[in-house]
Amino acid sequence: MDFFVNQYVMALNSGVEHAEFKRLQLFKAHQAPAKMVTRQFDALLHQNMRRFQIEDDQMANLFDFFRGTTSVDAKVLKIDDLNWPGAYNIKPDPNVSEVVDGDRTVAKVHFVPSTVGHVYFVEIFDRFNNLVQRTDYDERGFKARDQFYSPAKEPITDIFYRPDGTRMAEQYYAHNSNGANYVSLCKLINYNGQDYYFNGENEWYRFFLDELNRTNGGNNNFIADRPLAAQWPVINMQTPAKKYLWLPTPHAVDPRDQVYSNLNSAYIYGLHQYLSALDGIITNTSQQKADLTKWLGASNTVPVYAISAGVVSAEQGKKPAVKMAARHAHEIIYSGRLDPERRVDQLIQAFARVRRSLKDATLQIHGYGGAIDDLKKQVADLNLTEAVAFVGYQPDLDAAYDQAGAYAYTGESDSQPLSMIEALGHGVPVVAYDINYGPREVIKDGKNGYLIKDGAVNQLASALIRTLENPKRQQKLSDGAYKSSQAYSDAEVWEQWQQLK
Repeated sequence: MDFFVNQYVMALNSGVEHAEFKRLQLFKAHQAPAKMVTRQFDALLHQNMRRFQIEDDQMANLFDFFRGTTSVDAKVLKIDDLNWPGAYNIKPDPNVSEVVDGDRTVAKVHFVPSTVGHVYFVEIFDRFNNLVQRTDYDERGFKARDQFYSPAKEPITDIFYRPDGTRMAEQYYAHNSNGANYVSLCKLINYNGQDYYFNGENEWYRFFLDELNRTNGGNNNFIADRPLAAQWPVINMQTPAKKYLWLPTPHAVDPRDQVYSNLNSAYIYGLHQYLSALDGIITNTSQQKADLTKWLGASNTVPVYAISAGVVSAEQGKKPAVKMAARHAHEIIYSGRLDPERRVDQLIQAFARVRRSLKDATLQIHGYGGAIDDLKKQVADLNLTEAVAFVGYQPDLDAAYDQAGAYAYTGESDSQPLSMIEALGHGVPVVAYDINYGPREVIKDGKNGYLIKDGAVNQLASALIRTLENPKRQQKLSDGAYKSSQAYSDAEVWEQWQQLK
């Protein structure tokens, strides 16, 4: 079995998680067993799994595993089920209800998002209105954790429960040398009749991976997908297994020099200190594989594989092409993080020029991130508010791609922009900067889009105008996008995965 080792699944996810979601569906389509592995406690995990169409047998979460709740019959837990003393009163609210004793707030009951009154967690306060305890309820209807707080409002102890109310585990917190609060001790209670103690979360996670390996026959593939959280537990597994490190970002610090610049700090443990403990390294593109091979040097004996993170599913590949006449042909789409290194401000700057040439042009910006307020201000300052829409984060962009006339990507660096592959699979012409990594392997100038000199905003604007202004040319580019996406088809990417078999 293949285990894709991560840290969490959130309501809003990054490219690391989205690559895993696609990978899970790829393996499922080929009837090959695979699981995404997470260590983070999250009472909403299974709600988020449903949001991204992840089934119970495709997920291995540390807490689900040890409390036996990978799959359980869900029930609805309401505020009245919490058995408050009769002297308390409830101040109802759709999001957070208050429990009061006279004029004192005893507790606040938070409800699961997108539900009507399903209990999520309860905050409990002392008589001085200090938060002293939080009780989390799994969204499937059972008490999952008590967390206790210090007067400084930091967690000091976690107690985790099985659905029958017995203790499953405990965690204790301490301060490190920098004064930061961290989990210093974990206790696993009555697992197969024995208690286990671990010096922190990494050791417990390593033990969990070994148990997954052992209970699935041993010698499985473990792929550390989120390096900072996963590479230590994977490399330090004690049972026989094949261990791989996946690179979700460029491996060196200089985005323009990936052969001679210093190593990205996220990979020091796996690529520098313990490289020989790995059975392989996985990059998303052939270009990064070549650069990393040069960076590692001739003495390296660990194989480097190129396996695309982007996949055009067999289902998408069979859908009829959407012609430009049926689209919003002058609509440009961007999808990804809204952080400074994605340089969406340059896309907006280029779009201002596009708008002057094509009065009905629009820009749809999908995503979230710390730069969104600055980007909205930029749009307002350029008087583009009516033409630019900040759509937010959407788990499924199929409909958005099917109506778009062009896709733009302005990131400073990437291991492979997943949204670029998605756009091609929906017949959207691609305009992107020539960065490390991905665009150079995907874009064929004048055939499926345009590859632009990195940071050349005027060239970006010209290429977008050229893409949109001529319907016949635009349709040709769309046809080319559909055709070139076949290189990332289900069958092609599955063949790449066979290198690890």
